[in-house]
Amino acid sequence: MFLEKEFKEEIDLSKSLKLSGVDCLFGCDDQGLIPGIDQSNIRYFQLNHEQAAVHAADGFARATGIPGVVLLSSAAGISNAITGIATAYSDSVPLVIIAGPLAAKPQNKEALQELDILGITMPITKYSFKLNDWGRFAEALQSALTIAADGRPGPVLIEYTMEPSADFQEEIPSYRRHARSQMREGQMEKSINSAVELFETARKPVLFIGGGVISSGAADSLREIVRQARIPVVSSLMGIGAMEAKNPLYLGMLGMHGTFAANKAVHQCDLLISIGVRFSDRVTGKISGFSPKSKKIHVDVDPAEINKIISVDLPIVSDAKAFLSKLKEKLNYNQIFRDAEMWTNEVIGWKRTVPRFDKYHSILSPQAVIKKLNEYSSRETIVVTDVGQHQIWTAHHYHFSSPRTLITSGGLGTMGYGLPAAIGAAAACPGKPVLCVSGDGSFQMNLQELIIAVKYQLPIKIAILNNGYLGMVRQWQELFYHGRYSSVKISSPNFAKLAEAYGVPGYKVRSEEEVERVIAEAFQHSGPALIEFDVVEEENVYPMVPPNHSNHQIILSR
Repeated sequence: MFLEKEFKEEIDLSKSLKLSGVDCLFGCDDQGLIPGIDQSNIRYFQLNHEQAAVHAADGFARATGIPGVVLLSSAAGISNAITGIATAYSDSVPLVIIAGPLAAKPQNKEALQELDILGITMPITKYSFKLNDWGRFAEALQSALTIAADGRPGPVLIEYTMEPSADFQEEIPSYRRHARSQMREGQMEKSINSAVELFETARKPVLFIGGGVISSGAADSLREIVRQARIPVVSSLMGIGAMEAKNPLYLGMLGMHGTFAANKAVHQCDLLISIGVRFSDRVTGKISGFSPKSKKIHVDVDPAEINKIISVDLPIVSDAKAFLSKLKEKLNYNQIFRDAEMWTNEVIGWKRTVPRFDKYHSILSPQAVIKKLNEYSSRETIVVTDVGQHQIWTAHHYHFSSPRTLITSGGLGTMGYGLPAAIGAAAACPGKPVLCVSGDGSFQMNLQELIIAVKYQLPIKIAILNNGYLGMVRQWQELFYHGRYSSVKISSPNFAKLAEAYGVPGYKVRSEEEVERVIAEAFQHSGPALIEFDVVEEENVYPMVPPNHSNHQIILSR
């Protein structure tokens, strides 16, 4: 393992972290790494599982826009962390993973603790390199932090190795030279002018925004353009929060579980301006039927995403903030408003159609729970979700008003993400309330991290929507496999009592009459609290676009 003596002689790890602006660190089993960290200067959060430690660093990064940093030991520590790294990679989250060997001396390649770390992480990292001299750690860390946040964000891995051939210095300049293929100034000006022309001649424009708008800090410019031009806006799941949910021009989420208004607007528009999106299958539905009447502008910092899935008329390789800032100054807002006013008024009317859900009079509905949680939360509340039906109900029924207030796994769909990511968000934003919405299936995947919320007395309120099923899979089996259920009914502990065993106040709610009282009581706690809601077992997420259908072929209810 790393030895305390080696750290003292070769490197002041805390000083290197501080010099690089890192004041918060996540990890798991320290394996001798912690003697190199002065915990009076660095806030160190030690979780119980490596996957959870990476999710926590991920939550920190999404809440702040600053790269999260995590320490991992090699071999099993790295393999445990793969899901967390892949989650961050899928959603373009800036992370720096510092990994090192357990052994003090090089081992035979067949030895228990040896693993090809770079080999197994290469497909899920933005960049990775080896370091064999702790004296150069500060330089390596600064480079890794820069690369992680530069251009399209992503995870970067530093592997400490004892192999004498490891050399990171020659690799980084080569990467930096090619990492960002931004348009040159003259080409960008020409593209902006072309975008303005398309904007000002459109009769039915729609803005489609994704996570790139939030990660680039472009929300203010976006809102100003929408305010003056009065054109409708739709978002991906990752773009939620860039527009205020209560803004009448915001139509909601697009795609498989998107709103009726968002899907219909994109299907009928004559100009689709897509910014910071990657056109996943959850957004597009059947490719041939996606926005068939529109000219398409696609703005993305990563040129590999443009024309990859959807062919576009005007590709623009640019940071979303840079593009929107320039566009904002050039648009003729009066002309756009005049030409698109009838369209905008029509589209706003569609918002009243959905989302809708069946009303139960005596059984607790999950949608009612989300709406009540929203009422008792503040504008500053950071909402973290796991993956499943509760994730989509939260996207539809919680009114997000600020960027970086919804933290969720979009690309990989990682169950077990919620609680550790909420720990990271709470560490990132001391004093801000954090709400973790989870399901009975997802929560059981990393529930051991409850003790960490207790250890650090983090103000996390956990809401578990317990329906006794892996709900999203059950819904597919009901709708598309004639109700032939297979391996979707699950068993769960009494989560409220389990929370109390960990030292967390636990509550159980079975009816709508209890919801308001219990939420109010739980939210009064300064530390963590858990509420288990026994909700309708076979409630479905609507709207829904069936697989291999176009987005306008939407199911609104049973």
